[in-house]
Amino acid sequence: MILTDHKNLTFIADAKRLSSRQARWSMFLTHFNYIITYRPGNRNAKADALSRQFEVTEQQDRPVESIVPLERVVAATHLTLTSTLLTRIQAMQSTAPPETPSDKLFVPDAERKELLSCYHASRPAGHPGIKRTLSALTPMYWWPDIAKDVREYVQACVVCAQSKASTQCPAGLLQPLAIPDKPWSHISMDFIVDLPPSEGHTVILTIVDRFTKMVHLVPLKKLPTSKGLANIFAKEVFRLHGLPHEIVSDRGPQFISRFWRNFCSQLGIKVSFSSAYHPQSNGAAERANQSSENYIRSFSSQGQDDWVSLLPWAEFALNSNVNASSGHSPFYVAHGFQPTFLPSLVLTLVFLTWTPMFSLFIKCGLWYVPTSVTLQSNRRPMQIGIGGWVLPMFQARESGCLPVTLSYVCHR
Repeated sequence: MILTDHKNLTFIADAKRLSSRQARWSMFLTHFNYIITYRPGNRNAKADALSRQFEVTEQQDRPVESIVPLERVVAATHLTLTSTLLTRIQAMQSTAPPETPSDKLFVPDAERKELLSCYHASRPAGHPGIKRTLSALTPMYWWPDIAKDVREYVQACVVCAQSKASTQCPAGLLQPLAIPDKPWSHISMDFIVDLPPSEGHTVILTIVDRFTKMVHLVPLKKLPTSKGLANIFAKEVFRLHGLPHEIVSDRGPQFISRFWRNFCSQLGIKVSFSSAYHPQSNGAAERANQSSENYIRSFSSQGQDDWVSLLPWAEFALNSNVNASSGHSPFYVAHGFQPTFLPSLVLTLVFLTWTPMFSLFIKCGLWYVPTSVTLQSNRRPMQIGIGGWVLPMFQARESGCLPVTLSYVCHR
């Protein structure tokens, strides 16, 4: 017989709907012969004594409230510690080297770490930086290589590393991707997601040739599986340009799947992934995504539901405009002539003869890109004069009807 003050347990054998946990316990208890009987809590004192946590009766001592603020107590403790340390330093001035300045105290090796802790890690000090810690020490103390010791101590401070935001440049050096030798030998792929539905499509697959900078924009109903991506690759890349040597992508589930890697391996295609949290390593596709979104944002309707019909125009615009790296349009580099999109008096097209010299010219342009990016990044900030007009930045949010992907960045 099992006695319990939880009356609901007496009905567990007759319950029609049990949770998974209750069902497991019920099946386990079928191995035993028992009867559950209800006993009120006031008659179940023995079980209560075993199941409740042991507690000591709290003492009713009245806490003594200090009339001295905590800040003053901490400051007094720090002053006492500093005074004791200062006394020890003064007692050892007989060992000071001859080059010690006459108006400063020489700090022996044994006392330096404690002194640095007082002037950097204590509450009155407040974990200042290297310059401020050194400025607080040098008016009164001196020892050889004091600046070096202060710098190493502050840089090794764990509290500073955990508490302060880093103002340093990101670690590591920019490692540009290798420059391709010919068109469509090295491509980049990426997805534009969270688009408003348009003809049943919500995703765009961006495919970029890293040599010509030519772009293909493929509308998709949703993010494809790795097998679906292989079919899209055969239809949109292999059918038009053959097999590439390398594909650069992010670490999406479609690209890192075993099927996709085996598929590319059997075709002799090298698969390269961008670094985590560093989309710059797939910069060609990211830049194409940005340009495509800008085009669609500029020409889409107010309902943002017609962007699929704009993709052919966006692809043509991206491929017919001059690229900064090569100095020519992707269409011209790939096909040898500039496409016509407006009526022109010039009816004869000048075709380009593909030569190794032209290929070298394009590669030189691609090599020059890092220098151009550096100049663009290091330019002076914009100066806005009095009375000038600006467009305020608009932090787009989900409005309940339209996604933020194609919303205006700035508002009038």
